[in-house]
Amino acid sequence: MLRSRFGRRLLVIFVGCSLVPALTIGIASYRSVRGQLTDQAEERLATLSQFAGRTIYDRLTLLENRFRTSGATLRGCGPADRPCVDSLDFGVTDLALIGRSPMVALGGRPDEKDFRTMVDRVELGSKETALVVRADRPLALIHRIDDGSDPAYLVGLIDAPFLWSNLDSEALPDPVHLTLWEPHGGDLLGDETDSLVVPTGSSLRSGRSATGTFRWSSDRENYRAAYWTFPTSHRLALPGLRLVLSEAETDVLVPIADFERTFPLMLAVAMLAALAFGISQIRRRVVPLDALHRGTRHLAEQNFDTRVEISSGDEIEELARSFNVMAARVGQHFDALATAADVDRAVLSLVDRDRIAETALGRLPDLVAVDASLLTLLESSDGAAATIWTREGIGPVNRSPETVILSDRELALIRSNAPRLTVSAEDLALLPFATPLIDPGGGSIEIYPLRFGEEVAGVLAVRRPAGGETSRTDPIQIGHLADQVAVALGNARMVEQVRFLAFYDGLTGLPNRILCKERLAQALARAERQKCHVAVCFLDLDQFSGINDSLGHDLGDQLIERVAKRLLATCREADTVARLGFDPAAVEVARLGGDEFTIVLPDLDDPQDAARVARRVLDSFQQPFRLGTHEVFISASIGIAMYPEDGQEIDDLVKNADVAMYHAKEEGRGAYRMFSAAMNAEAVGRMHLEQRLRRAVEAGEFRLVYQPIVDLESGRVTGAEALIRWNHPDRGVLSPADFISLAEESGLIVRLGEWIFRQACLQAKVWHGEGRGPLKLGINVSARQLQDQDFVATVRKTLAETGVDPTALVLELTETVLMRPDGLVADSIRSLAALGLAFSVDDFGTGYSSLSYLKHFPVGSLKIDRAFIRHLPGDPDYAAITTAIVALAKALGLEVVAEGVETEEQARFVLDLGCHRAQGYLFGPPVAPEEFAKFLDAQAQLLLRPSSHPSASEQLPPRSPGTLSLPATGC
Repeated sequence: MLRSRFGRRLLVIFVGCSLVPALTIGIASYRSVRGQLTDQAEERLATLSQFAGRTIYDRLTLLENRFRTSGATLRGCGPADRPCVDSLDFGVTDLALIGRSPMVALGGRPDEKDFRTMVDRVELGSKETALVVRADRPLALIHRIDDGSDPAYLVGLIDAPFLWSNLDSEALPDPVHLTLWEPHGGDLLGDETDSLVVPTGSSLRSGRSATGTFRWSSDRENYRAAYWTFPTSHRLALPGLRLVLSEAETDVLVPIADFERTFPLMLAVAMLAALAFGISQIRRRVVPLDALHRGTRHLAEQNFDTRVEISSGDEIEELARSFNVMAARVGQHFDALATAADVDRAVLSLVDRDRIAETALGRLPDLVAVDASLLTLLESSDGAAATIWTREGIGPVNRSPETVILSDRELALIRSNAPRLTVSAEDLALLPFATPLIDPGGGSIEIYPLRFGEEVAGVLAVRRPAGGETSRTDPIQIGHLADQVAVALGNARMVEQVRFLAFYDGLTGLPNRILCKERLAQALARAERQKCHVAVCFLDLDQFSGINDSLGHDLGDQLIERVAKRLLATCREADTVARLGFDPAAVEVARLGGDEFTIVLPDLDDPQDAARVARRVLDSFQQPFRLGTHEVFISASIGIAMYPEDGQEIDDLVKNADVAMYHAKEEGRGAYRMFSAAMNAEAVGRMHLEQRLRRAVEAGEFRLVYQPIVDLESGRVTGAEALIRWNHPDRGVLSPADFISLAEESGLIVRLGEWIFRQACLQAKVWHGEGRGPLKLGINVSARQLQDQDFVATVRKTLAETGVDPTALVLELTETVLMRPDGLVADSIRSLAALGLAFSVDDFGTGYSSLSYLKHFPVGSLKIDRAFIRHLPGDPDYAAITTAIVALAKALGLEVVAEGVETEEQARFVLDLGCHRAQGYLFGPPVAPEEFAKFLDAQAQLLLRPSSHPSASEQLPPRSPGTLSLPATGC
């Protein structure tokens, strides 16, 4: 029994239930009696301390009265050899009279030096008495005899038995000890051999009441004590004297000493009795349970033949019989489950549909007895095409040579929600797909749908033996197999989807970057063996972001799909592989992401074949792309890198093709470029420039210059455009053309734009404070800044911190920014306009042809791009375009600014058209703020020579000689 954990636990509980109450009652009783005994002892000690204290106090008072009444008489006594009194009868051992004259001994053998020391220690008034505590225990009583200017003192050492004699001690109970206690002297009545001395540092020192109880301890014993404080009067001074009665706790607790000795013995006897009774009772319960435990353990070890025999005549015996029946049934079910698990593993481990079907039908007879089985799988969840696998008995599994088309009745049966259908031979004739199960000898047909989630993949049908023995669990086993087949088919479909998502682009169906690199590696390995070339073409759509901004991302995705199809068609698509006329090698088209595609041309003998393919692809982009109701023209730029000339590793080839593509974009777009080593050097330089650009703002390497905008009629400066310059530590001063596009691509334009806006606001504030105005200061803002959600808040904060008037600022935007009348950019523009900022369209005429944005946004002026002004007035085409722009601006009530005016002829021409404002090197280059301030102070005016067409507007003010001689610093 004790080997059983349950038995041991039950025994502990049994004994504990007996022991704990007895122990609790004994301890509670002991504590209660102990508390009552100590309380009674303290009350008794308090009463006795008052009695003993009063007794000693009365005797001190009697002695003080003797000193008082005998003082004058005793002063006239003779020398010590003839004593006047008997000191012992007087209550003292030594008695003397102390004055200015030598000491007069009145009794005993007083020490004059000692007595005079005691007199010096006290200060007494006339006829006052004081008790003096001495280090050698005997108490001294000093009484001042008042005698005018010659006081005398009667001093005596008190005889201890006078205060408390042995006869007095007999009045106290035997174990009670008396102590006359003083805070500094301790016990004043006992002798040096008395071991019971209340320590001077006990809690008695801190007692404030006249009476009370306390506890103190010696080296051997703990004591209960009570004290009584002697009263002090003006006649008799007692220095903190207390009477203490102490009794040892062992004496107090004598009545329960027997209980302390006998209680553990009684408790042990009770525990042994409970233990013996518990063992006898537990043994009757644990032995049958131990037998059941062993049987359960055998069952867990898959020993289903074990039996438990118990003859207890109670519920445990019935439990044993039920256990034996359960073990037999579990053994049967376990055998069936082991077979089913084996079939499950065989089915679920497969991801090929044919293997799943063959394995399911091949292992079905291991689960249940069937004469024939059939598996019908739909080719798609919403189609009628299906493939059928059949098996007769234990023969081979046969697959239908081709897919069959199921009838509506068959599809309705397959997609029914019933978990199982039983079909008769007559109804089976109406289901052609189940024809192989028809048996003239009879037998029931059971159909189980293959359902995975909400979809039905097909059915599993079986023909059971006619008149054969069946089990209630057989339908469960077949249904479980059908569920497992459905799960396996779902897993196979998901594996195929995962494989597609891992290696193919979800939007276009083209190979993605991973599969492209894998196949490129195969092409490079083959080219190394065959000593031929491989071309990697990197294609990127030109200005694709404008399509997303203007038409939306949905149409942008449609355009990507159309481009992918056109690339495949151009390469003569055959599945996902293309064949070109120059060679039968496979061409791989892949999408790397966004609007970037690659075309891998393997097994090339002539590298020029790659150029021919690139031209064919670019020619295919000449045709527009149809996107819903929109017809979009878009071009592409292609970079080509050749193996092994331009690289022998995959990443090197792709990188170099990317570099060549960027050169194609920079040289006009819609073209292709072959990679060269010079391109790589330029790309490395561009990378270093970007790295330096990221640190340039903190390093303070940027500065703003300002180019004046002049009124052509008056010649006065009406505004300026803030332009940025980069003082590169190695390359010198860089213009925006050298780094702005790089800042746009890297996203640094947002941070840089915030710095430009703040510096321009600060400068505008300075000029306004100096009285130079009114001036309109133009600040260029990019689309990336307007797309930043924090841009408007940043502008608002900057305006508040600098205190600049918003109406003095003009934000210059490109046409691309203004193409969409809605979205984040549009919201930002309208929010900025609400702050009081004006807007101008920069480089007008070079962007999109749609001018609808002019009515959607608060545009106040147009700036004619320098590309048109450069050819004036000689080129009639550019003259016509410029005339149209000015006429459009007038019709819309907009101001016009001509950019890049460098000659007087250009200035006169745009003035004749009605353009009254211009900027360019004719009036002054971009200069530092200090030089611009000098230009404003001079208020230079310009006079143009008269034209051949007389007009009142041609009479311009004379030009100041210093107008065109501004220093070119910062250009």
